[in-house]
Amino acid sequence: MEQQQITEILSRPTSQELLARDVTRLAYVAKDGTPRNIPIAFTWNGSQIVLCTTKNAPKLPSLRRNPHGRRVRGPALRT
Repeated sequence: MEQQQITEILSRPTSQELLARDVTRLAYVAKDGTPRNIPIAFTWNGSQIVLCTTKNAPKLPSLRRNPHGRRVRGPALRT
């Protein structure tokens, strides 16, 4: 992806809404096959969205197996 494309995407209202937060929701499939929708802390480091969680979080093995989790749009989370 070229810098111009990145800049265009980051200037979109949805991107600005996301980057203004420090908590969002992440949907993924758990090890037992059930869907999960959890709050998760994140930050933008200037080139990547970095998700923040504990090293032993139950979601990590599931996300390593299937890294295609999705951000879930919904009510704003207040922190």
